[in-house]
Amino acid sequence: MNLRLALLQTVLMLLPSTVLAATAPPPLPSVPAIVAPVPLQIVVYDQPEYMGRAITIDHAVPDLSALKFDNRVASLVIKGSGDWVLCENRNYTGRCARVQMQAVNLKLFQLNDRVSSLYPVPTPVVPPTTAAPVVTPPAKPNKPQ
Repeated sequence: MNLRLALLQTVLMLLPSTVLAATAPPPLPSVPAIVAPVPLQIVVYDQPEYMGRAITIDHAVPDLSALKFDNRVASLVIKGSGDWVLCENRNYTGRCARVQMQAVNLKLFQLNDRVSSLYPVPTPVVPPTTAAPVVTPPAKPNKPQ
């Protein structure tokens, strides 16, 4: 009987570490961090190649003279996901060009030192899809024959 007790005690001393190792929770899966979207902004510079005085704009501006930047935009960088429209005249009139991401020199658009208004291109709003309710027509009553 003592031999059985000694063997049982030996097994019990080894068992907890084995059980702990076997029942340890699996590592948590790596979950990508949720990143907030970057607000749509445009940084305009008064010299080509992102040089000189710069201002950051995050809304439509119908007249850049209010920001003392009328006819001064020479290069730009767009931050966030979206495009901007640059127009020659105030109130989004005259020749306009839609710009994506960046423009190292607005001479390529023939708008160097000619931008008087600008606005972000609105992102289309897509309504959430919802499943239409399933309508089952009522069963037709059996007609007696």
